[in-house]
Amino acid sequence: MKSKINIFIVLAISSLFTFINCTDELELTNPNSPTPESFWQTEEHAEGGLTAVYAPLPTIPMFGRILVGIHLIHRSDIANPFPQSNVNDAGALQVRPENPRVSEIYQEWYKMVARANQVISRVPAIEMDATRKQEILGEAHFLRGFAYFYIVNLWGTSPLSLEEAVGLEDLFLPNSTIEQTYAAIISDFKIAQANLPQDGRPPKGEVGRATWGAATAFLGRSYLYTEDFPKATVELKKVMDSEIYELNANYNDNFIEEISNTPESIFEIQYDGNETGGWGGSGGNVYRAQAWEADVAPRNYSSQQSMSVNQWVLDLFLSEQTTEGTTDTRAKATLLWNYPGAMIYQDAFAETMLGDDLNRVWVRKYLNFRRENSLTPGSWQGATNNWKIFRYADLLLMYAEAENEVNGGSQAAINALNEVRDRVNMPNASGLNQAQLRQNIRDERVKELAIEGNRFFDLNRWGIAAERFGQNPEFRSNSQGVFVQGRDEYLPIPAQDVQSNPNLNQNQGY
Repeated sequence: MKSKINIFIVLAISSLFTFINCTDELELTNPNSPTPESFWQTEEHAEGGLTAVYAPLPTIPMFGRILVGIHLIHRSDIANPFPQSNVNDAGALQVRPENPRVSEIYQEWYKMVARANQVISRVPAIEMDATRKQEILGEAHFLRGFAYFYIVNLWGTSPLSLEEAVGLEDLFLPNSTIEQTYAAIISDFKIAQANLPQDGRPPKGEVGRATWGAATAFLGRSYLYTEDFPKATVELKKVMDSEIYELNANYNDNFIEEISNTPESIFEIQYDGNETGGWGGSGGNVYRAQAWEADVAPRNYSSQQSMSVNQWVLDLFLSEQTTEGTTDTRAKATLLWNYPGAMIYQDAFAETMLGDDLNRVWVRKYLNFRRENSLTPGSWQGATNNWKIFRYADLLLMYAEAENEVNGGSQAAINALNEVRDRVNMPNASGLNQAQLRQNIRDERVKELAIEGNRFFDLNRWGIAAERFGQNPEFRSNSQGVFVQGRDEYLPIPAQDVQSNPNLNQNQGY
């Protein structure tokens, strides 16, 4: 088993990314606090600075909880969140710029950007092993591109910082356009692709680090999101042809604690389950584990108000059967509902879920049924079933989508779709024209990827988010939220950032 990247930061490296505005008469330097000039001297410094870029990823504000549970999962047409002030507001379509759960993730993404900018700026001058230096720069460019990929999909227009901040003018940046941000993202992923080993190995042999496969996959995804379908096809096909990745034989192996970093995983967040950690973002001993289970577990099994799943998702699963005439195995791996023998943690579903809840659909994927509920005392921050950012199944469906847009209804697109369906013994698709295949691929993305944080981004890039919610008000029946076109496609920029930056404008509608 290859070692995981160590993202526990002993030193307060984040202090490197601040500066003091001193008067001309007196400049004071704290001898116990490193400055950029004193820190970036050795290979060890380069490694520590890069580790600081990775550090936010598994924390509570990010993929440890807030980002995943209430911003990636809750906001799509799959989820039907129950109202809970300051927690479920984004998914309930009631979020405001003052919401603390928005500012927490915004700050962490820009910490990653600022730290990556310093690595990219400072490491080239360090005397060190040339091969490792190239890898470090590749990882930093990947992480900056990765951060901006989420920033542009969460907020649309927001500041684009591509240089190390050295003065106040570097902090008061205006909104970028979506096109400008994607151009920077694509550039970063190209540099990462060129700098990282193409043999599939992670740098330093540590899983969780950026790889050539992850950079190439995200480059293809970025082209797909910008509707440059020919280039998306080329990059995604490179990953397929590399034969580095393959689908797991068992679909559910992607979501359980006992198995991680499988051949299907292109990039995943590494949790280490440090139950002695504290709440907060990167820096010091903070939780680095899966704590978002409480945001998606059935509400009787969570201290949070949580969410149910909209009925159309189950109906989609049940609309066809396997080649053996049984229900798609992904249905019971993804959802909980009142079927014979259904369990919810250690309880019988039919005995525990009463009243209206008995007839609702709930989340199953990623839940840890070894527990009594999602908040077993002392351990709810301790789960270690890694969050899968990008699976090979997702890449196959993206390739099928891009190839279909380039060569409508092509056999190559159908083959990629069928590779995903074959794993769970679903009948092969065949004889579809471009429009039919497009819808089949979109439906397959739901069945394969539901509750994995991709769906709202899909709705936005397809331009159908407002249509889906407008035509189906029942999708927000738990909160009575109403989707406002031109507003709810993106989150508000945090109020404090807009108020403190005279060059930054709030997103439309907030």
